[in-house]
Amino acid sequence: MKGSWFFSAALAGLLLACQTTVQHRPVVSVANTSGKPANQPEESAGEKLRRNAEKALESAREAAVAGDEDGFLACESTLVQQVGEAIAEAPQDPELPQAIAELWQELDDLTATLYAEEETPEQEESAQVPEEVLPAKPEQVEQAAREAQELTFDLPVKVTPEVASLIDFYTGPYRERLIAALERAARWLPLIRSYLSQMQLPQDLAYLPLVESAFHTHARSRAKATGLWQFMAGTARLYQLRCDGLVDERLDPQRATQAALAHLSDLYATFGNWELALAAYNSGAGRVEKAIKRAKGNTDFWSIRRFLPRETRNYVPAFWAALIVVKQPQRFGLPTFPEQTWCRDMVPVEGALDLEVLAEKGAWDLETLRQLNPALVRGITPPAGVYQVAVPCGQGEQARTVIASIPPSERIKRLFHTVRPGDTIAAIARRYRVSPETIMAANNITNPRALRVGREMVIPKAGWSAATVAENREKPRSRAQSIRNPLRYRVRPGDTLYSIAKRHGLTVEAIRAKNNLSGTVIRPGDVLYLAP
Repeated sequence: MKGSWFFSAALAGLLLACQTTVQHRPVVSVANTSGKPANQPEESAGEKLRRNAEKALESAREAAVAGDEDGFLACESTLVQQVGEAIAEAPQDPELPQAIAELWQELDDLTATLYAEEETPEQEESAQVPEEVLPAKPEQVEQAAREAQELTFDLPVKVTPEVASLIDFYTGPYRERLIAALERAARWLPLIRSYLSQMQLPQDLAYLPLVESAFHTHARSRAKATGLWQFMAGTARLYQLRCDGLVDERLDPQRATQAALAHLSDLYATFGNWELALAAYNSGAGRVEKAIKRAKGNTDFWSIRRFLPRETRNYVPAFWAALIVVKQPQRFGLPTFPEQTWCRDMVPVEGALDLEVLAEKGAWDLETLRQLNPALVRGITPPAGVYQVAVPCGQGEQARTVIASIPPSERIKRLFHTVRPGDTIAAIARRYRVSPETIMAANNITNPRALRVGREMVIPKAGWSAATVAENREKPRSRAQSIRNPLRYRVRPGDTLYSIAKRHGLTVEAIRAKNNLSGTVIRPGDVLYLAP
């Protein structure tokens, strides 16, 4: 989901609608108490928002240019709050949706500036939609249309020259990645479908992560869109997902799925058209509204397509093509994978608890706990409030007993520090008797001068060096490390049996037989023997 700042504009549009299938919090209109003479024009909510937001927006511009991520995120939080206040005060102001859309659009552009960098292999893997698509020949379109007519969809799938061309892309150059993505999808499709049923949304939306993240739960784009559903941090927070230095719920498939489907539901209620809703999910409602205006009010996706960003032009056709392909795997020679159920028990934990300590005290595998709690960025629950920790299915009661037995002095191996005005890395290091390099390593800080007031920092215990922190922090292994011993392989996040087999010149069946696997389920940290 490249466009992150569109929900507020969509929400404003929803509040203007007479009827909607999406429930929102009640909004109270605020009476005019300004005391201005009746003959003096009142400042509209849209104008007021533009005026109030300018200072934070200017600070965001400076932070983006300087590469100050913490400063930018602080400005982002301020702007989100201002938008929420504007909607609550004047939900029916006709200028408000446009003002919000413009604001979000500029923030999108600034986000791209902040995170402008060369694309890494992981980011390339998460890019599922080609920017350039050559239309297919008429005979290819006719054949694809005939095949699609034999299938059942609950979305308005169309076959166009672009869709037919993308079918060839997914079954040709992208084939190997598609197979790996479908293997990952088998784990998450049941979960997504269950929430689609609860929200009475089309079941075919379950495959949208195919074009978003290839079902990589830790996928991260160049613009820092993250997770299965590729949420930007700002949009995630608008849907009550926590995103900070300790917890990033975009990485939790269950929480992110709930938020993404609510998001899609809102967009559909706004545009009344699934193709436009999907385009808005990808690029932002502001860009879609702008394209509709340029098309003189035309709301047909295929008519406004040329006015949309290049990636979004092909986003909907790519999703239609992907649906056509995955619904007939045998026709395209694609393997099928048994679907799995993701089960975990949730246990409330008050205050900070290190997953490493929980694993030791409860005799659980640490990698399993990390996999069940992907939102815990540092592997520690927040120091304030109650957090729901996940443990293996059916072991909730055992976990409650174990947690209750852990003395407060043994619950964490690290301390926390909330950054206050005037704090510096050096001063914090002196206070806790560790080196500045150790603190920077533990918190992934590259710019020691870009500390954001209010940020929760992890402070390793005294005596740890930066090297010790690096050794104890979970990192993906490089390819060279992972294949140093060709007979033994440790599974990394995103791996599937199919991708491992292809990388080592083996077959899935051979790996399963060598490791006595009854299915295809593997987890990060598992060790596989790969001798042919």
